[in-house]
Amino acid sequence: MHLCDLRAWGLARVADVAIEGDQFLVTVTDNETVELAGCIYAYVIDGEIVRIGSSAGQLKNRLKAWRRDVSMALAGGKSSTPIDEACKWRAALKPGSEGALYARRGTEVTTPVGTFTTHLDEERMLIARLRPKLNRSWR
Repeated sequence: MHLCDLRAWGLARVADVAIEGDQFLVTVTDNETVELAGCIYAYVIDGEIVRIGSSAGQLKNRLKAWRRDVSMALAGGKSSTPIDEACKWRAALKPGSEGALYARRGTEVTTPVGTFTTHLDEERMLIARLRPKLNRSWR
């Protein structure tokens, strides 16, 4: 899958991603989108979609958790990110790589029981379709 697929699905670049030392850096470039809740997102490194995820709460809070958890794992500390996954992030985001985060709010649907976003369903569908190498959930 290519970036044109992400754009066709309505995802737009919202942050730059890099690793410096033991720090997983997510530099937000679209403050409006990261304020949204019920989002789907994709990490892209050198044009390859490497991870798909979603966030029920505000995306900015999920990004803070990514920075904290991957950084802790990179430094060898206790983290919800496994050490082997942190090593895969380091290998993928080597110096000179271009890392980015694409995102959008999940599609909103209205049913007889209420209105909600389909971010979880969209995430599951894309993970099953793309099988990104840094997603643990499909293995």
